[in-house]
Amino acid sequence: NYQLRGAESDADEELVRSWCEEREISFHVKNVETQKLADQTNRSIQMIARDERYSFFDSLRKEHGYGFTALAHHANDRVESLLINVLRGTGFHGLQGMPSKREGIIRPLIRVTKKELRDYAAESSVPFRDDASNLETYYQRNWVRLRLIPMLEHSDTNAFDRLLRLCERAETEVPNYESWITKKLEEWKLENNTLSIQKVQQSKAPFTILKEFLRRKGFSSDQVFEVLSILDSVSGSQVCSGTHRVTKDRDCLIVSEIEVSEMQPKLSFELIPRSELKTLKAPINIALIDTNLIGVYGNAPISTDSQNPDFQLRKWQKGDRFKPLGMKGWKKLSDFFIDEKLSILEKEQVWVLTFEREIVWVIGKRLDDRFKVSQSTQKVLKVTVDS
Repeated sequence: NYQLRGAESDADEELVRSWCEEREISFHVKNVETQKLADQTNRSIQMIARDERYSFFDSLRKEHGYGFTALAHHANDRVESLLINVLRGTGFHGLQGMPSKREGIIRPLIRVTKKELRDYAAESSVPFRDDASNLETYYQRNWVRLRLIPMLEHSDTNAFDRLLRLCERAETEVPNYESWITKKLEEWKLENNTLSIQKVQQSKAPFTILKEFLRRKGFSSDQVFEVLSILDSVSGSQVCSGTHRVTKDRDCLIVSEIEVSEMQPKLSFELIPRSELKTLKAPINIALIDTNLIGVYGNAPISTDSQNPDFQLRKWQKGDRFKPLGMKGWKKLSDFFIDEKLSILEKEQVWVLTFEREIVWVIGKRLDDRFKVSQSTQKVLKVTVDS
């Protein structure tokens, strides 16, 4: 019950509840404040409703040990989905409209038309209710049902049947299609979700293969065309779906998940006498030593004359520079990353530890030469970075 139509929604629920109770059929209900969720998450009502119902069905199936969830989609739903998919620029999978079965889901009425169901309900005295919102052409599916399909049937009385057969033929060919796609993706040799631009460009069907790879990560057909358009652009160009992004990095495309939030690592400090320095065990991320602002590369110490130094842990920023261990001159972090052959995504994950605004350590990469250990070091301030 999406609670979108007030008393009408509750009446729908009551009809099904009464029908089940009269026949001693198990009845499950979930009430969802759909509009409230849409306002809070800035997502469409349709997407929230879909996610909520499938999550509900899946939890019931697992909780009660049911083999499948049988959905009531019929032939008209299938043709409507096909046309919606085509309008959105579908790939091969979209030509099914909707599959007759998938993991945990079956659609036993998928070959039955809406008219046949209504006729059966009338003959068998099965009560039903019409959702008034189904008459609003504001929603794309309703427009397809109420406007587009009647126009197609006016032009060709067999249009509906032909579209339905197209869905059925496409479903029978999906296994062969997926086998071909799998083979092509293996030829591209994806490693860590990284694609060779050269192999994409040399492919005879770059859009089709790229579409099938990216559709599971939320990319639409239009966005796949955008991805193809950045193949010859500068490094750093990106195309994003709601959950993932494709980034061009030199001669590769890198697909990564978009992080909703990033937790800043926490620092903990421990003051240790120099005499105990050799007893320190890994992992020691950084140790700070007093007197000379001197430290060591890697897991070893750094020095400072304060037990409460002005440390800051932050992401690196454009224009940052430091003196890499072993060098006397300055180097921009952007140039250092090039030397280290870091990808764009790896650069985005780099944190730096600063002391009085000076970079002490590029975390996990290189210490600043000004912070190397001296012979006069007496005490160690061990700083552990907890991610």
